[in-house]
Amino acid sequence: MSFQNTHKEKEKLILEIKKAETLHGHLGPFLVIGVRIGEVAKRILKVESNEKLRATAKIPLETPFSCVLDGIQSTTQCTVGNQKLKIENSQREITVQFKLENPNNTLKIGVNQQIIEELKQKFSQGATNQELAWKIV
Repeated sequence: MSFQNTHKEKEKLILEIKKAETLHGHLGPFLVIGVRIGEVAKRILKVESNEKLRATAKIPLETPFSCVLDGIQSTTQCTVGNQKLKIENSQREITVQFKLENPNNTLKIGVNQQIIEELKQKFSQGATNQELAWKIV
């Protein structure tokens, strides 16, 4: 699991992760994945105001996978409550489609299934949530 970040991007990412951890209640790898998804979407879509952003997440609706949702909500302000985040159940895949109105742009981000399997294996071997979360940063 390797992701490339500049020093400045990494500092910003760590601040976003801490904010998401406060919302979520604890730190874990799927929360970090959600934060990364939200940050990548905002950067690629050049989001300046989150009021125009919408997201549809397709994920397995069980923990730890559903933790991705809190990372997305924390970074994008697309939430279930403001109805800017729609959720669909998935058996395996984790994908999020973002839609930005004016200009009308869409972006679909998926999590590599190999990363999910690797995380599940490390959990079964006794790795902690925090340990795995910081490996994803």
